[in-house]
Amino acid sequence: MEFEDSKLNLLLEKINESEYTKAITNFLKEYPEYRYRFDKKEGNVAFRCNNKNNKKCLIVNSDLGNIPEFFSNIFDKVVSLDISEKILIQKARLESKKINNVFFDICKPGYIPSIEKNFDLIIVNGIQMQNSGDGLKDEVRDYLNKIKDYLNDDGCLCLAVKNKEGITIVKEEINKNNFLDNFNGYNSLLNSLGLIIEPYWVLPSHIQAHYSAKLNDDVSLKWFFENFDKKFSVDSKFKIVGKALRLLNKSTRKSIITKYCPSFLFYCYKNEETDSLENMVLRKTKFNSIIQNSRMTKTLFFLMNDNGDPKKVLTCKNTKYNFDEELINVKREFPNMKNPDGKLILEDWLNGDFLNRLNQEHIQLVMKWLIEFQKSTQSNELTDTEIDDEIKKVRLELMKIDSMKELPYESWLDEYRNELKKTKLIKTAVHGDFQVRNILIDKELQKVNVIDWDWRFQENGNPIYDFVWLTVNIMMFSNNPEKEFLEYQKNGGKTKNSISIIKKMMKNHFNAEFDLMKLQRFMIMRFITIRVKDDDDGYLFYVKILKNLENVKSY
Repeated sequence: MEFEDSKLNLLLEKINESEYTKAITNFLKEYPEYRYRFDKKEGNVAFRCNNKNNKKCLIVNSDLGNIPEFFSNIFDKVVSLDISEKILIQKARLESKKINNVFFDICKPGYIPSIEKNFDLIIVNGIQMQNSGDGLKDEVRDYLNKIKDYLNDDGCLCLAVKNKEGITIVKEEINKNNFLDNFNGYNSLLNSLGLIIEPYWVLPSHIQAHYSAKLNDDVSLKWFFENFDKKFSVDSKFKIVGKALRLLNKSTRKSIITKYCPSFLFYCYKNEETDSLENMVLRKTKFNSIIQNSRMTKTLFFLMNDNGDPKKVLTCKNTKYNFDEELINVKREFPNMKNPDGKLILEDWLNGDFLNRLNQEHIQLVMKWLIEFQKSTQSNELTDTEIDDEIKKVRLELMKIDSMKELPYESWLDEYRNELKKTKLIKTAVHGDFQVRNILIDKELQKVNVIDWDWRFQENGNPIYDFVWLTVNIMMFSNNPEKEFLEYQKNGGKTKNSISIIKKMMKNHFNAEFDLMKLQRFMIMRFITIRVKDDDDGYLFYVKILKNLENVKSY
């Protein structure tokens, strides 16, 4: 699937007709498959190779701005190169977000304009060439050699490329100007430039770099092979692949990943490898194996011992580092789970598999955990004034969202208020993102481990939140979330029994029977306001869900 020029022009027309946010909203309504092209998180391809010099970053083939936006928070100056249409979209995007340290230059595929040099980091987001046919590899070599000259002696060149022999895990556009090769071809090309190379595997692709690690580190590779089907919401054919991957030996694992990995990251240096954030982490923690996991607002490093057992998780803020930062060791002790302030938070790895939303025994276990957690963190009563203030805050944010204006959210807010006032509610600590992928079931110990205690955590909050948000997630956690959510409304669907358990235990816990639909509507609306503030266009999906619920009175 190619992102055609016509669609670029259509998007530019929408931007010229209205302000950027509204234009993108309308565009993604028509073409939701392009949502990831506007997700800042997808720009995290070179976070690990940050060094102490965070002055200048060059991004070649910067597309619609994910990478420039991500690194604008890390470098003093970012220079973005791409064709004129994409640069115009980027300018509108970053101006709308008041980002003023990104500078632009128009650049045709295969060419580099006359710009300043001495960059600390250069990211080449796919090799794009104007020509094709005989002699192309020589042209690519000359092109990369020119780019190399813009790198300072201590800098890093990150080449993010698609593998022409790789399998497809997620659907992405293919640029018609892309030069594609296999691992050996890229490796040979970079070696011919006299660069020191560190290759990495990346999944599901370099454009969506959610998981990545050193290709030569078999410890991290083995762990990921064993957990592949647990980390991605994959269809049945990839579940079979996941089972097969667990049986491979070291040499076969490397052979498979170099042959079939969808994309590669090559970190290249002129001289001896410069100290990097990843190396700093390994040095301070005294581990040898590491996997990077990109999240919405942070980056995680999974740290493993030599046996391949994950032992620690390091949570990193997506910001600058001078390598003098302290690693804050956190020992979460129930019920005090709050994250401390700091750039680098180190904590123990928690064992367990993601909650199986259809396993009734595990649902009961999770509900018991949540009830115990709430009982141990109870404070004072949630007052009518606090409820009204909460609703007012959400209402004010919803009023700013154009796509919500056609929905009767005022009446939904009133219904939510009436539901909460059915009974006396005692404020408790609130996880804030209590959902399937943040709940681990240690089957051996029959124990619940909850992760991702980030900025959404509240010490004193509404006890309804975690219960209701989990029900929303359980109904939607599938490869077709919209369909499953609607199935529950019609006939209960696959999750009928699980939701029934939660409703029953909520009734006993709160001594009241709530209309789950009315609570869910509010939680979804609240989540939409959070996503909008995060500049995450994924909120449009939840607006669509609300439209589907418009005529549903209750469950």
